[in-house]
Order: sequence, then structure tokens, then C-alpha cells
Amino acid sequence: MADSQTSLAKARLNHSMRAPMIREMHARPFLELDAPSRLAFIALKPEEDGLHTAELARQQLVAFLEGFGAPQPEEGAVYHIADLGGMVLKWENHTEFATYTLYTYAPRPANLGPDSFATDLHDRFTIDWLEAFPGRIVSSVSARIETVPDLKGIEEQMSGVVRDWFGSPSSFAAAYVSDGDAAIAADFDLDNRGQIRLAVLACRDVGASRLGRVIQRFLEVETYRAMSMLTLPVARQVLGSIRALNIKLSETVARIGDEQESDKVVLDELLGISAELSMLSTSSSSRFNAGRAYEELVMQRIGLLREQRILERQLFSEFMKRRYQPSMRTCRSAQSQLDDLTFRAAHASELLGTRVQVTTTDQNRQLLAQMDRRAALQIRLQETVEGLSVVAISYYAVSLLSYLLAPAAKLVHLDKSLLSAALVVPVVGFIWFSMHKVKQRLIHKTGSKEH
Repeated sequence: MADSQTSLAKARLNHSMRAPMIREMHARPFLELDAPSRLAFIALKPEEDGLHTAELARQQLVAFLEGFGAPQPEEGAVYHIADLGGMVLKWENHTEFATYTLYTYAPRPANLGPDSFATDLHDRFTIDWLEAFPGRIVSSVSARIETVPDLKGIEEQMSGVVRDWFGSPSSFAAAYVSDGDAAIAADFDLDNRGQIRLAVLACRDVGASRLGRVIQRFLEVETYRAMSMLTLPVARQVLGSIRALNIKLSETVARIGDEQESDKVVLDELLGISAELSMLSTSSSSRFNAGRAYEELVMQRIGLLREQRILERQLFSEFMKRRYQPSMRTCRSAQSQLDDLTFRAAHASELLGTRVQVTTTDQNRQLLAQMDRRAALQIRLQETVEGLSVVAISYYAVSLLSYLLAPAAKLVHLDKSLLSAALVVPVVGFIWFSMHKVKQRLIHKTGSKEH
């Protein structure tokens, strides 16, 4: 009882996401496949990005299971395994797509030719069921898993009957996997039913888990390859737009150095180019990022196969380097060119901003020079006015003083004109000194207020 209470107390102290994170690590278990068996696999994704949702994927799975009377998956499940009576279904839901894997240990029907893989299993994915939901096939694999007594049997089968299973015997890739206890072969080409064929030859002592991991990794390679190559059309569209925008940007940048060009016209052109680049980047960035992530998964899963060469056939890693990675380099090049053009457009905007700033600075300098000249003229005019004011005030002051001192001048027998002449110098000096002091006081008060 105490242990139970302690466990409950600790459970309350767990982070809310601890259990979901642990479940996520075990959310997609590997297949367990015995040989001989056959397998049909499809990956479904809507045509438009963002339409695939967990609820929609679950509804499509439920509709498929209802056709067999099989139990429905749990709410929020990201994978589901169901026994459909002679067949087993494994369903997985991913961020952008969902996968359906049907496999059976029943022998191939007698009416199917020797080159048939799992066509009858693919027929279970009916057209009506596919059309009822937005998911469309991005990957479809038909696999045969056969047993051989030993390694010699693998090479004999690979050089004989397996060559006849593929439309072009010279084009398929093959390799030993699972430390040489099994071999796989595929050509990554569509047969007349739109399926990629996978042949697996396994020694009798290979366990179901090991064999399931090998096939699961190949299916992941094919699915992630298909998902990553959805980036290629986007990359080609971006490259086409970049070529036109690159020419337009070069012409606009050339006009930045032309002083006769209007800054506003050039700025409007740069804004238009930047807007188009921003739209391209926004519409393609998620696809570019997803493509890069899927590419890394493809190469990682191929590495986990631990390939060894068989009968001088090309390895899957070699096939991918020659046929797949050039497409991914095109995607990376498109993203790199888009980023570079965006950077150059921003740099051109900075150059135009520098030009506008220099022009504005020059205009401000000229304006300040004009203001200095006007200030100098105002000072000179003010000094002239001050001089005239001193003369006018002095004239009236001398006249008033002459009348005021005239009686005293008669007492001393001093002529009025001599009196006026004697008053001019001290009166002018006093008035000039008084006005100068008033001017200094006003300047001092104005400076104090500004500070």
C-alpha cells in the first residue's frame, strides 16, 4: 500500500509530457516478417502541402478497416496494426503523409505470372477508397520475400530468376544486407501497375525482426526519397523566377549610380523585387527545409542497411548518388541562389539608402551654408540699424540737452552752438554704451534659457 501511494505521488510529480515523449520513441515499431511472404506498401499525401492532418488520416484508416470489419484505432494513435484475415495491415501517420503496409504469408495465387509481386494486395487499396479522401499516392512498393538455403543460393537466385523479375535486368540495384544473411534488389522504376518492385532473398536462419528491419528501412528510403523529390518542382519554379529577378535587380543596381535617376523610382523597383523575393522565400522555405530533412533520412537509412556488393551489381548508395542526389543538389542550389539574391537585393537597398543619405547630407550642408550667409547679413544689417539708432537717439538727446542747458550757458556767456557741439561726444558715447550693455544682457539671458 505504501509503495502504491509512493508511486502515485511520484506520478503527480512527473512532467506532463514525459509519458507522451516515451510513447513517441516506441510509436513506430519495425515490421516482423517471415519468409516467404509478399508485401504491398503505399504512402499517401494530399496534393497541397498542409492538408494532411491526423484526424483526416485517421478517418481514411477507419474507412479502410470498416471494409474488413476490423477494430478501429485508438484516439490520437500514430500507428495501428490490424489482422484483416489472411493479411496484416500496419498503418503509420507522419507529419505530411500516412503509410499503409499490407503483408501476407499466403502463397502467390496460381493465376499470377512468375514475375508478379503483390498485385493482388495492392488491389485492396481500391480506387473508390482513395478517391474519397485527399491523400494521393506518392510511393507504392510491391515486394516479394523469398527464402534460400544459404549464401550460394542467394547468388544463384540473384543472377537468375531475380533478373527476370525486373523489366530491365541491367538497371536494378542489389546488395547484401543484414551482415550478408539477406540480399535485396530494386530498380526504383514503375512497373505497368505504377509500383516499384522489391525482391528480398533471405537465408532460412534470418529472424523475423531482422528481416522486418531491412524491409522497413528500404520502405523508408523509398518514401523519404519520394517526399524529398517533391521539392524539385518547387526548386525549378524558383530557379525560373530567380533568373528574371536577377536580370531586373542588375538593371536596377546599375541605375543607382546614375545621378539623373529619381531615388523614388529606383526605390519602388527595389521594393517590388524584394516583395517578389519575400513571396518566393515564404512559399518555398518549408518545402526546401522538408526536402533537406528527408534527404538526410534517405542517406541515413541507406547507411543503416550496411550494404555489401553482390555479383558486381551497383549498390543502393551508388544508385542514389548517381540518380537521386543531383536532384537534391538542384534543390539546394535553388535555395542558395534565392538566399543570395535576397541578400543582394537587401544590399542594393542599403546602397540606395546611402545614396539618399549622402544627397540629404549635401542638401543640409548647402542649406546650413545659406543660413550662415543670411545670419551674417542679418548681423550686418542689425549693426547698421544699431548705428543709425545711436545717431538718431543722440541727435534728439543733444537737442533736448541744449534746450535744457541753454539758460545756464547764457549765464556763462556760452554760445548755444558750442554747447551743442560739446554735448555730442559724451551723449553719443553714453547712448552707444547703454545700448551695448542692453544687447549683452539680452544675449546672456537667451543663452541661459537655451541651456
